[in-house]
Amino acid sequence: MTDGINLEYSERPLFLRIVSIVSLPALIALVAVMDTRLAVFLGFVFAVLASGFSPLYGFPIILVGSALNNIDFIFGLHFGWILISGCGLGGVVHVLLRRDIFLVYTSIAVLIIVFIVLEVSVALFDGSGRLDRLAALLTILIFIAILGGSRPAEFVRGYIHPDATRALIYIMGSVGIILFFSTLSFLSTQDISMSRDYELGLSIGDTESSPRSLSNVLGLVVVTCMAGVITYNANWFDKLMWTAMGLIAFIGMFYTGSRMPVIATGFGLAVAVFTQLIFFGKKLPVKNVIIAMSGVSLISIIIYSLAIYGPGVLPFVDDSVSDFRLLRAPTIESNTRLDLWQEYFHDASVFQLLFGSGIGSMGNPHSLFIGTLGAFGFVGVTALFFFISSLAIQSIRNHSIIALALLGYALLALSSSSDVDKSYFWVMAAVVILFIRLSRV
Repeated sequence: MTDGINLEYSERPLFLRIVSIVSLPALIALVAVMDTRLAVFLGFVFAVLASGFSPLYGFPIILVGSALNNIDFIFGLHFGWILISGCGLGGVVHVLLRRDIFLVYTSIAVLIIVFIVLEVSVALFDGSGRLDRLAALLTILIFIAILGGSRPAEFVRGYIHPDATRALIYIMGSVGIILFFSTLSFLSTQDISMSRDYELGLSIGDTESSPRSLSNVLGLVVVTCMAGVITYNANWFDKLMWTAMGLIAFIGMFYTGSRMPVIATGFGLAVAVFTQLIFFGKKLPVKNVIIAMSGVSLISIIIYSLAIYGPGVLPFVDDSVSDFRLLRAPTIESNTRLDLWQEYFHDASVFQLLFGSGIGSMGNPHSLFIGTLGAFGFVGVTALFFFISSLAIQSIRNHSIIALALLGYALLALSSSSDVDKSYFWVMAAVVILFIRLSRV
């Protein structure tokens, strides 16, 4: 054993096997640049087959689908949700074919039951329930239930490498590279365009939607890779590779113009450092400290250089773009979220505060937590926090620092964005669950 790596496994098969896992989402992203409908068809088929083999094999497809969710509507459905439904279906097939004893986390079961009962009740008694959006939400909840209840650790250990966490960090980093080059490719075809006048910020697809979904997943990659560098006992080559992957994903975040994911990335890495000191402070490797400080310095240099030279140094940025939206200071006065939240809670009845008004009742609440409260009331928020607390407790119990860092990132990133039935949080939760499960190997 050297630095936690079993030398009986050569590096070539490891990387070839990782490439085999990320080749499917890479192909989906490549085809999506040219034809989104063909990409959705291939993506759905690949998602069913990959997740049928193993839920872990399908989760990179979900990451890419969630990041590129808004590039097109196909038959009235978002691009990413079609891929997610394919993974959900494949997960069910996996359970049926393997016939393992399938155990679902209590917190996930509670979420599913509470969301179904409350939304169906609104549909029956009020007539305003959105069962279509409930069905979409259930597809991702079912997938993460299968992911948590199946045996991804055995799959990773047997197919990829005995050091499962190391392999998963590489997979996450590879997804970040796919998304970075997809962004450049979309910019070259104008499917992603500049929409913020003189500020660098993107719009996606015909609907010119916000690229927040892309930034959310890129931030997830950055936190995974850099938390691995800071906390994981790997060799120098691994840490340099993860640093490079993280920096590529981080530069991709500059294109989006979304500020909160960048702030949340810093928070997630702070959680990683803090928990590393708590769990392993007396055994903190010197090389981890050196690489972490070097990584922070490099990121600072990149930010400083981009701020000085402007967006023009990045590929495919128009000459008219002179400033980074990401570096603009936020203002509370122009924040419409606060007005939206105040209006809803001012008009909501006690019954609605307790049990919610149904999915979509607040339009776009710009917050996972407020959206859950609006849709499912205090009962739904309680179920959500039970789920979050369960993930936190398992992460601490298993000393899974990366899982804790990702959870911290997700909670802050989605505090001012998303909704309960959007894919972002649940996709992030799936990655947290994977790192928790693999930390037990």
